[in-house]
This record gives sequence, C-alpha cells and structure tokens, in this order.
Amino acid sequence: MRRGMCSKGEDKLRWHLAWEPKKYRETNKYLANAGRGFYNINGIVISDAGAVEDWVFDRIMAGEETETLELLQIHIGAYRDREISPFGLGQIEKIFDAYARSARPLDLIVRVLYDWDGRGYESDPASMAVIFRHMEQMGAIFSAYRDRIFIVQGVFVGSWGEMHSSRYLTADSFQKLIRKMQQVVPKTAYLAVRTPAFWRMAAGRAEPLARSEAEDADGLPARLSLFNDGITGNETDCGTYGSCSCQETGNPGEPWIREEELSFQERLNLFVPNGGEVVIENRENDLENACRVFARMRLTYLNKGYDLAVLDKWRRAVVRSDDPVWRGMSGLDYIERHLGYRFVIRSASLKETEWRREDSALTVEIENVGYAPRYRPCKVEILCVPLDEGGARVDEYRAGGERSLPVDADVRNWLPGERIALRVPIPVSLCRNCEIYLRVTEENGSAVLFANESIAMEDGRCFLGIARERK
Repeated sequence: MRRGMCSKGEDKLRWHLAWEPKKYRETNKYLANAGRGFYNINGIVISDAGAVEDWVFDRIMAGEETETLELLQIHIGAYRDREISPFGLGQIEKIFDAYARSARPLDLIVRVLYDWDGRGYESDPASMAVIFRHMEQMGAIFSAYRDRIFIVQGVFVGSWGEMHSSRYLTADSFQKLIRKMQQVVPKTAYLAVRTPAFWRMAAGRAEPLARSEAEDADGLPARLSLFNDGITGNETDCGTYGSCSCQETGNPGEPWIREEELSFQERLNLFVPNGGEVVIENRENDLENACRVFARMRLTYLNKGYDLAVLDKWRRAVVRSDDPVWRGMSGLDYIERHLGYRFVIRSASLKETEWRREDSALTVEIENVGYAPRYRPCKVEILCVPLDEGGARVDEYRAGGERSLPVDADVRNWLPGERIALRVPIPVSLCRNCEIYLRVTEENGSAVLFANESIAMEDGRCFLGIARERK
C-alpha cells in the first residue's frame, strides 16, 4: 500500500470533517473597547465652600455609551494647608459613586492636583506631610472604587498636576512621593509619571521593564506607566526629552535625546500604558509623522479636546494607503482606530482528518494592528454550537447554551504589529456538526470586540466557520 493511503479498516478508525471557513475581512469601524482610545476631561473643584453642583453628576450619568475613557481631575487646592475635610471627602466619594452607578463602560484615568493655573510653586502644600495625608485619604477612595480606575497620574504636585514647577520634585522628594503612591493606590491600577526620566528615577536604573518583571504587582516598575502632555509639541515634546544622549548624561534620571527616549518607550510600553495630549500645530504632528511616533510610543490614550489645532488638522487630512481598509479615511479617525490594541482575525483552519481517539485541532491567526498591546488579562474561549442533521442549530443551544472550551492564551502577549496563532484542541464529539466561534471577554464579562466585517457580533462572538462530518 502506498504511503499516505489507508485500508478500509483503518479508515473506519479515522474521522473526516469538512471545514467551511468564513471570509475574514478587516473593518475600519469604531470599536468601543475598554482601556484605549480618546478621552474626555472632567475637572472638579473640591472645597468646603459648597457642594459639587448637580449638573456634574448628571453629566457623569448621561454620557455617551460608546465612550471608553475619561480623565477625572480632582482639584484639592483648598486643602493645601490641611487634610481634606469630611465634607470634601464626601463630595469626592459621591463623584466616584456616580461613575460606579453609571451604565457607561468607562475606565477612569485619575489626576489629583493643587493647581489649574500654571502656578505650581505657589500652589504647593505647606509640607510633604500634608501631601502624604492627602494621598492616604484619596487612596482609601481609590480602593473602594478600584473596579473603575485604570490609571492614576502624577504625584499630586506641579502646575496642572503635570510634575513640573514644584519644590517637591527633587530626586529625593519625588522618590518619597512615588513610593507613597505605590502604597496607597490599589494594585489593580497603574501609576503614571510625566516623563521616561521620572520612570528611570523611580526604578533606579536605565533599562526599561523586562517581560519577567511585567506581572509583579508588588514591584513598582511593573505598575509605573507614562503620560505625556506635550506630545509632538516640538523636538523635545515640550521638555519631555533632553538634548544629551544617555552616555553623555551618565544619569538615568536625566532626560535623553528624542530618538533614545522613543526607543526606550518602544520597549517599556509593551508592558505598561502610555498616553496624554498633543500640543502646538507643527510638522512634528503632521499625520504621517504623528502615526510613526505613536507607534513607537505604543500610544494607548489621547485627549480628544486638545490641542484642537492639531486635531482639526488630522480631521482634514486624508489617509493615503495601499490598504483599501484605510484608504480615504480621515486622519483623526485613523488615529482613533489605532490607539491601544485592535485585534483582527486573519484566518481559521480545522484539521479535517485524524484518528477517532484524537481531538481535532483548530488554529486561529490573530493580528494586533493597534499601536499598543492590551494591558489587562482576558478570558479567551472557543464556542461550539451544535447543528442538527438539516444544518440548523439545535434548539437547546439557541439561548446561549453553547459548549465553551477555554483557551490557554494571554491577550497581553498579542503585541502590536505581530500575528499570533491560537491552537485549540477540540473533541471530535463537539465539532462533528457545529458552528465554531471565538470569544474574548473582560474580567467583568464585557466583550472585547474584533475588527472584522460580518463575523463579529455585539456580544463579542466571532463566527469562525462550520465543521461538518463527512460520511
């Protein structure tokens, strides 16, 4: 008998499937996925002079359902000479409670600050002890509402809370402030510092985060992300970068030249998020230049309200691409679609012949076309929905009773610009005659949406194809 052929007896010991895959076409549509995208700013002043007005809470409750991020700025300058009063704490808690009760699936980026007028030095509290006490008071509220908090930016001090123009940002004072933040902010939230130099100062080294450290929730480097409110403003991103190379400074806590800092972010922000706002319309933030920079920064989030001169420039720009998915789209929409992670199913195949005692093998190829990874874990599963002999779904499975197979996959490793292959063994008893779906969900059960035409559904399921037993 020739190699590759089997006898009739052997053939009875094998199963034979026909795999009918779907067409896996990429879409450019908006996806309301968590932990990425453009954000709004909600700035609220807290003081004993009066309660937060009702319209603030109405706005929190009534925002757009498609919004995914909001930067909540809490101004506590009224308390810079004392602890936050019980009345003030009650107002802050009421704000977080409104977000918790809102039906919007918002992740919060939180910044507590003493200054909104660019007068950081004048707004500094009387002592470090006051700042520490404020951090402890806010930390208790952060812990109570940890499910809503994605990132806490800054260390309270500086003009606009942006970590400049404060007497408390010397190397020694900053180290004390960031470690206090590490203590009081729940481990489920990232901390964020204003520049890569501050990250290196906090970590005490020149090397960015390594993969082996990335899941160490007790270690400061694994929790420490970046925010940049001077993106593409000029060659130094408005002081974010320096004028000397790392070899010339010899100090990891000093800013490096632009190219070195972008290379640093390319490595660091595979594991922790990066975001902020663009400023000052110039050649650096022309569409093509901006897209190249954002990909190197692994940019996850961006202010949708500033700088309008830059945002309007992107809105007028038209994407020129060889890829018909993106050709002709406005630059602003193109950037929004690529902030953070964006997963696309490229192919799916099922092994069609094997010994009956063996499982079939499903392979799904996925590409992340976004600028950044996803930083939080997800549940990944394959769903098998049985079909009857006529090819229709079996009644008992129509109302969500499908068979679920867990997939051993970490979505945090689906890196930007890379394709990964999920290989999933499926018992033959499940896949003889069935529809097969992929589903990825957040820890809270909400769906992670894929950028595919036709096959992606609102509940997060992606229809991969139909497996039928060949007689």
